[in-house]
Amino acid sequence: MMLDIALYLLLSTIISISTIMYILFTLPLAFTYKPKSSQSDIKRSDITVLIPVYNEDVSVFKEVINSVKREDLKFVVVGDGCDDPYRKIVESAGGLFIKLPKNGGKRNAIREGFKYVKTPYVLLLDSDTILPENSVEKLASKLSDDVVAVSPEISVLPGKSKIAYHVSEMMQRLREISYRALGKFKSIVSLNGQCILVKTDVIRPLIESEEFNSVKLWRFSTILGDDRQITNYIYSRGYKATVTKDVVVKTKAPDSISGLLKQMVRWYRSNNFFLIKEISDGTLFRKGVFYMFTVLYWYTLPLITLANYGLYTEITMRHIMMHWRFFVKAITTNPIRFFQYMIISKIDSTFDIQSSPVNSMAHHFHHYILHSIDPIGIMLFKSNKLSVDIIVFHYFYVFHTLVGEVSTIASAIMILTILVYTRKVRGFALGLLAFPLMFMADIFAVMTLWRQKKWSGRS
Repeated sequence: MMLDIALYLLLSTIISISTIMYILFTLPLAFTYKPKSSQSDIKRSDITVLIPVYNEDVSVFKEVINSVKREDLKFVVVGDGCDDPYRKIVESAGGLFIKLPKNGGKRNAIREGFKYVKTPYVLLLDSDTILPENSVEKLASKLSDDVVAVSPEISVLPGKSKIAYHVSEMMQRLREISYRALGKFKSIVSLNGQCILVKTDVIRPLIESEEFNSVKLWRFSTILGDDRQITNYIYSRGYKATVTKDVVVKTKAPDSISGLLKQMVRWYRSNNFFLIKEISDGTLFRKGVFYMFTVLYWYTLPLITLANYGLYTEITMRHIMMHWRFFVKAITTNPIRFFQYMIISKIDSTFDIQSSPVNSMAHHFHHYILHSIDPIGIMLFKSNKLSVDIIVFHYFYVFHTLVGEVSTIASAIMILTILVYTRKVRGFALGLLAFPLMFMADIFAVMTLWRQKKWSGRS
């Protein structure tokens, strides 16, 4: 058995088993989880809303400010290198506007705005996130002695691109289901940075620290992932955080596919950075076994899948190079018949392959290409003798095939569950583009992870 074939079988089996386990645990946990609520004694006067703004759509920003005013909350807006028309909108609504001389990023804006937060609780709100009515009481009801931070779930508003909107919506629903499952164990990957209600004194030391200004990992640093950092800091202090489905806030989808991809790459760069940091500082292990499995599955699956496809391609090309004469002769003799055989033989193993010289050559090629990952197929082609190793690999190959089929069925159930859950048949097909786009974005993010010491933020 060649090493590349054995490794291919092993990796594809790991992918299939991990997918089955993830779906098997996530779906039941997600739809049986009911977070506890309590009568909150938090008053509206105990909360300050902090909104950093930079180059935001003015009409969207007006809606955000109106939603905050409707909730009768005091609010501070930090203009990150910008002034009017944001200042006029804020001050006319009774809020405080702080202008920073130049664009320094969301983290810097939050840090400066925190100087004006004197209340026990702070609501960190993005400049494009609209609060629904009576959302503050519902969010506050999820807080307790150990749960000191809460975020709502996210609903995506359509932008200029339908594809970007449906893909963004699919990504949010996937994340929502996973977060509900994690919520069963009071472990979440990250609070939703668009809207976070948190106890001020718990995170103030972090916000005022140099670490918040630029997160460091060895000799690298990032200004991305402020919500992930806040979440990890809360858990490191012995507290917990949660995301509630009782409140859903709206945020706008990117206006183009390129904008969506940039957003996805930014997210994956941040997530991969913090995954490595969580492993190195031990945070990953403090959030529980299910959390550890979930995040490792999320962020290593694209890499393992890429390696797996690379191995399959190498195995196929190696056998093409070894038997290229058969390949060339079959193609030149009857290319239509040859490719027809190559396709049909994958479906019908009883296909008559002895009826012509072309089929005979295709039969030879079939053994070395299509069945190159089947140890029995390879060995029986060379010898009629079976060793213990061949028998073991044969049964492992059968197991590999079985779990692959089960994984496919489980994935189909997951997709159908999302369809039923969202009840949005229209645009669902476009939403499925989220899977290849997430795969490409994660791979690109990993490939460019170490090329720069500091990354640009949302701006």
